[in-house]
Amino acid sequence: MPKRRANGEGNIRKRKDGRWEGRYTVGHDSETGKAVIKNVLGKTQAEVKEKLKKAIEENVGIDYGRAKSAATDSVARDTAQ
Repeated sequence: MPKRRANGEGNIRKRKDGRWEGRYTVGHDSETGKAVIKNVLGKTQAEVKEKLKKAIEENVGIDYGRAKSAATDSVARDTAQ
């Protein structure tokens, strides 16, 4: 039986093509409420584990829902001019 990962640590799996993939949730979309999921890839499980840890640390505190709405507002402003 595989070991469980704690909440907020993401998940790791081996893909059909032989590479390892780590997935983690960075936030939720403010419009749809769906989770925004990012991934990292590597040749070994240990490599993905390290990449996943770094990626989660870098994305702490970023609100992707607000970032997305700010980007669409600026695009709308640029096209209106």
